[in-house]
Amino acid sequence: MTTPLDDPTRLPSRDVMCIDCKSFYASVEAIRRAEYPLAAKNAVLSRAESAGGLILAASPLTKANYGVKLGTRYFEIKPWMDIQICAPHMQQYIERNYEINTIFREFAADEDWYVYSIDESFIDVTRSHSLFGGNHAIATAIQDKVFAKTGIITTVGIGQNPLLAKLALDNAAKEAPPWQASWGYADVPNTIWKIDKLTDFWSIGSRTATKLQNMGIFNLYALAHTPREKLEDRFGVLGDALYFHAWGIDYSVISRRYVPRTDTHGVGNSQVLMRDYTTLEDCETVLCEIGDQVATRLRKHGQVAEVISIGVGFSEPNAAGKTHWGAQIHIEPTSRTDEINHAIRFLFEQHWDGEPLRNVGVRASKVSKPDSTQLSLFETAEQKQATDNLELTMDKIRSKLGYTAIFRASSMLEGGTAIGRADLVGGHAK
Repeated sequence: MTTPLDDPTRLPSRDVMCIDCKSFYASVEAIRRAEYPLAAKNAVLSRAESAGGLILAASPLTKANYGVKLGTRYFEIKPWMDIQICAPHMQQYIERNYEINTIFREFAADEDWYVYSIDESFIDVTRSHSLFGGNHAIATAIQDKVFAKTGIITTVGIGQNPLLAKLALDNAAKEAPPWQASWGYADVPNTIWKIDKLTDFWSIGSRTATKLQNMGIFNLYALAHTPREKLEDRFGVLGDALYFHAWGIDYSVISRRYVPRTDTHGVGNSQVLMRDYTTLEDCETVLCEIGDQVATRLRKHGQVAEVISIGVGFSEPNAAGKTHWGAQIHIEPTSRTDEINHAIRFLFEQHWDGEPLRNVGVRASKVSKPDSTQLSLFETAEQKQATDNLELTMDKIRSKLGYTAIFRASSMLEGGTAIGRADLVGGHAK
């Protein structure tokens, strides 16, 4: 039987590192309190005022001793647990992330560096060996320098491509000192194929795992030995990727990563609500606040949108078993808050059946640079220009002095959240 690994000359082979900041948020909070991150017993909690608040991060000891982890709810933490609950400080996390990535960039060219998330980055060190030594030496130097400057402990997965580096990180490097693991093609039978659960494999979520199991595929070995054509028939292009990934093959190169166009992307915002929203006034208030934010972002980039979409999630399934719905409408190209919010109200009143809401979102898509102005029969050119100037003036005031310097009166209603969220970063306290 021939396999994708039979001809090494056809396989991508570079030296890629996937570097993770261990329990990043919790580690930053431990260091703020002059504690060693691995000895701390803490957890970072979002929205402590709500019993349903989520744990954003937990220290290694908290995870090991109590099973508390990302996504644990506040009400699941019992009084007898020896856990220090910390409020998030997002601005500090961003600042530490910048410091740490500045160190990563000392060991690779910028085109060989890629930030994957706030606590994880990739670097390709293939061209760095003459300056810094072998993979282990580079990984150790990075870990030592990050710890000396920030106190953060980093774990490093090393692989011949980004996939192998990520898998080495997630499945081996995080387990024990020296917090490093290296996986290559020769290791696939004893590494990738030994991963117990399909969902423990990067890129396989619960839905994909269920579909694979329905095909009789319950582990990575079986996935790798399923005919490629069968996977393509079931999953299309994703099936092709699953097949090669199960063999540890990833042809992506960090320096050649795809950079999407930004001028045609949509603009959207969403938020999780801290209580059930059950009245039309409350629901439309918060949706229109998001509509205001979306319109502001469009104007900032000199764009207009032709499609407005809203999506809502229920606090519990409705009588039909649905948990959410979404809807969209085409409008005349605009970036005006009043016109976008008119579309939002129309969509909501057309589709909402009174379900209690817990998350809401608004998106403007099919965006473009305006090349003409559409006048209305109900508004003179002077009135339109006055409204446009007013909104641009509001944008400038907010940009300089903050959102609360000038806001719509509706934000003072019970359903408004914009004022309370104005000082948040990423939805959390600075």
